[in-house]
Amino acid sequence: MKPANIHIDKICITAQWTHTPTGKPHYFDEDELGLLPSGSATANQKALKDGGEQAYIKSKGIDDYGVAHQIEIRCCPPLVLQKHNLFGHCVLQDYVFAILELAAARLGLPVNAAQRAEWQSGDVSITEIHLTANFGCPERAVLPIINAMDATYTQGKWRSEETSITVHMAKKRRSKNHALTIYSKALQLISLFRTANGGKGPGKYQSMLIEDARKGVRAEVKLYSAGLKELGLGVVRNWAKTDVAELYFSLLNKYKVAHCIQRLLTDDELEVLSNAERKLYTLWLRGAYLEDHYCRTSLWKYAKSIGDKVNIDIRGGLPEKLPAVDTSALFVPENVLPVPAWAIGTEYYSPPVVVVTPKRGEGISKIPVPDNELED
Repeated sequence: MKPANIHIDKICITAQWTHTPTGKPHYFDEDELGLLPSGSATANQKALKDGGEQAYIKSKGIDDYGVAHQIEIRCCPPLVLQKHNLFGHCVLQDYVFAILELAAARLGLPVNAAQRAEWQSGDVSITEIHLTANFGCPERAVLPIINAMDATYTQGKWRSEETSITVHMAKKRRSKNHALTIYSKALQLISLFRTANGGKGPGKYQSMLIEDARKGVRAEVKLYSAGLKELGLGVVRNWAKTDVAELYFSLLNKYKVAHCIQRLLTDDELEVLSNAERKLYTLWLRGAYLEDHYCRTSLWKYAKSIGDKVNIDIRGGLPEKLPAVDTSALFVPENVLPVPAWAIGTEYYSPPVVVVTPKRGEGISKIPVPDNELED
């Protein structure tokens, strides 16, 4: 079976690069010593590719001679490379190398061979990455899913828009590990294209992207510095042997999204449950506070048994007589929408490439990977 099309969205990377600072260097004003370099410069925005989104670029590691030794880049590689981020690919090393090469070309700054080799091998640190998937879903069910997530979590969430919610499970402030955002990508694209077109309607391919976005709901897992460090994924080269789809779903399943909208059990399914499990299920339906009736160990034991037997999570949202959608069958690998066939071979899909390590005297070559070879 073809792997689920999980793709990389936003990234924040820091690479070794000896260069003239791209922004205005910061200085400390010491009474006795005068102005001392702080080690960084002001961030600036650059469109690394014509028509693509701008990237935030910041020179760091500036020495006493005003030379920077590191570069920090925050951007969304699909938006930079293909003008939208509805879909993309999951080969992080490919995206990182492409972004750094574009930055060097756009800034017109030289890169020494040793540091370019580090970029190519993935010897680049990463402090934030967003892993994203579009799940097939009726458009009418997107808002009920978001509302259900809002009702499921009483804290550790924010909802700045009606059609978007972010959950991070931290009691205070934003999580330093990971967060999950569920939202309507179609509405976001409509706004993005209207701004890009100066208020005009979407063009032919933009309309096709919007129509594809209407076919699903977006689930974006955001990994931050502490979470990356804990997973041993704070360096780009470590992603080469990582199953990105497996990582994505392991993080997604930490949230209650698969059971935020649930159905009522049928009589036949109720018969499968033991008397103790049926009692717990009945209390749950009544909205009882289950911790008042069971100790933590018993509650966990019965909840797991019920989940294994009938795929209902009594720690999730209460069931509905006529649910808008069965989320337990929605947020699964088999339901991830693929890259649409019309986009293959166009500027609206930038596929991963194989970066070939050159032999002495040869240059670096890039060979596009045929889509059918990505299935293995």
